[in-house]
Amino acid sequence: MIEYKADLRAALRQLPAPEPSPDLLPRILRSRAMGVRIPFPTRASIAPWRWIAAAAVATVLIGGTWVVSLSLSRIGESRGSGRDRIAELLSGTMLRPSASDEHESLAKTPLPKYALILSGTLAPSRMTEGVWTYQSTTTTDDVLTQPSGATRLRLARATYAGRPAWTVNTARQLRAGGWTEYTDTTYLDASTLRPQQAVAYANKRRMRIVQTFSADSGHESIDMAGPMQRSWRGAIAFPFPREALFFNDWSTDRLAALFPAIPLARRWRGTLYQVAFISRADMRSLAPLDIRVVGTDRVTVPAGTFDCWRLEVETHLWATERSRMWVSRGTGWLIKTQTHGSDYVVNEVLESYEP
Repeated sequence: MIEYKADLRAALRQLPAPEPSPDLLPRILRSRAMGVRIPFPTRASIAPWRWIAAAAVATVLIGGTWVVSLSLSRIGESRGSGRDRIAELLSGTMLRPSASDEHESLAKTPLPKYALILSGTLAPSRMTEGVWTYQSTTTTDDVLTQPSGATRLRLARATYAGRPAWTVNTARQLRAGGWTEYTDTTYLDASTLRPQQAVAYANKRRMRIVQTFSADSGHESIDMAGPMQRSWRGAIAFPFPREALFFNDWSTDRLAALFPAIPLARRWRGTLYQVAFISRADMRSLAPLDIRVVGTDRVTVPAGTFDCWRLEVETHLWATERSRMWVSRGTGWLIKTQTHGSDYVVNEVLESYEP
């Protein structure tokens, strides 16, 4: 059986891979506009789409790509309120589970697996200013590997409300596009590293997202301008103590800014909380993120060779997902991330660092 799989993979690698036809994207958009949908007959078949749903919703609220903008504008031509139009887009493209699935998903938010990471255990003095660039590749069925984008993280000293702070910015590059500008800014308290305020713009600055955080709660406003003017407001009380560490992002990219201050060691383990879209009542707004050190490795990436801690990371914001991360034992920089899907593997590696 093993030899058969090896022969099959070798044969697949030799097959020609034609380029998609130029009319593929217009056909997809035309089909979407006409309301053509693919039915999924069983509940079990819906579950794998929750990760895709999370990414798509995040694209709407953060990415603002032109494809989503086009879909929103076409739905805007139909009748009904703005909320109904957005609901039509999300439900029609499998971006929202049923009401029963939503309740079940929200009700099963897991408890922290390890002790919470507290501010008093951090070492903020290890953090440095700079820009870290990560390149991502996706391998499908152990056969096809191709670039899947890049992320650029910038960390700088600043002040917030008259007190020392750090600012964290991210820029992203799609596989076939240029870099997005730095349109998000998060202020971290310089001593506790807890977020204080985050401001992000999306969809060609037609959407503005503002999050503010106090010691025990978070508040969010989302305002959308243009032909579909809508606003959302939300607040949440934190279920964790005031000295517990958390970060405000739907992805784990923001962890790269925190790792230098986290006291990783052999057999170390800890949990911090991940806070996402507070004003989206039909989504899980926060969940624990569990980290443990499982070993050490020497890792070579385009930015160099590093002696690293190998971490196992479990996220629970959308569904329980596991990934591995390699963090430099010397600098605390995130060097590599590896995530396994049902038939694919995503590797994100550090390409460069600029002071």
